[in-house]
Amino acid sequence: KEVETLQAQIESKMMRVGELGVELAETANDLEDTKQALEADKKFKQELEEGCATKTQEWEEIKKTRAEELLALAETIKVLNDDDALELFKKTLPSASASFAQVQVSATSERARALKIVRAAARKSKAPGLDLIALALSGKGAVFEKVIALIDELVVNLKKEQEGDDGKKEYCTASFDEADDKKKSLELSV
Repeated sequence: KEVETLQAQIESKMMRVGELGVELAETANDLEDTKQALEADKKFKQELEEGCATKTQEWEEIKKTRAEELLALAETIKVLNDDDALELFKKTLPSASASFAQVQVSATSERARALKIVRAAARKSKAPGLDLIALALSGKGAVFEKVIALIDELVVNLKKEQEGDDGKKEYCTASFDEADDKKKSLELSV
């Protein structure tokens, strides 16, 4: 009877050893899978950081370019809204005291001044809207109201692009935070 009891204990312990071996193998597999997932997440995080760095640089360049464009537009509007420009517009109306040649020279000089400012801004920012404004100013039949309308339209478009870029930046930041949180949780679980 003692032999049977001992034999039962041996079998029970052998069964327990087998179960522990299987559990150990499963845990080792789980650990390996977790390590692989962690490496993949680290690689994803690195790619995300590089992508965000690139986007941040692009964003800073866009902000700088937009600031330059807005400054050039503000200067152009200032020139067009200047008292001298108003006097010029008044002089273009037919009157007995105004000479046609004097008005033409004055209008040409104001147009040339505005054109110079817009072209300088267009060279810096390479924005097609500024090229269009410069083209309108350089034409013989350019009317300042049309140029101002083009400038206003360009400002509205720049603001829309700014809002879109702000949304993209928020998404990038949120993705980066999410990947970082996932990495930390995986590191803690390992």
